[in-house]
Amino acid sequence: MLFLIVYFILFLVLIFQGTQVAGEVEHPLGTLPEEVGQSPAASARWGILLIGTGFLGAALGLLGFRSSAVAAARPAFLVLGLAVLALYGFWVIFIGRKPEFMGKPAVTDEHGHGHH
Repeated sequence: MLFLIVYFILFLVLIFQGTQVAGEVEHPLGTLPEEVGQSPAASARWGILLIGTGFLGAALGLLGFRSSAVAAARPAFLVLGLAVLALYGFWVIFIGRKPEFMGKPAVTDEHGHGHH
């Protein structure tokens, strides 16, 4: 029973997280400056992947109540969901948010003497 709770919560998290990352392309939350925003194309792709994986896992989990063969495959689907979530987390932390500075550096006002 505990396995099923964790299983369905994981796939619901994937659906909700995918909806959030895909929706942020059109309607950003404004919690981060534009310089560190994620690229719209990559966010949309990740959103589609997360939503698709979430619905697939949830549907197969529900189908497992009717078919014992599908029920036996639930641990494999759980591992798939965890792998997709881990890859998404890796992308968000290390790849997805790279600062793009949009201005030019200011000219220094140094004339050979220091200011105090």
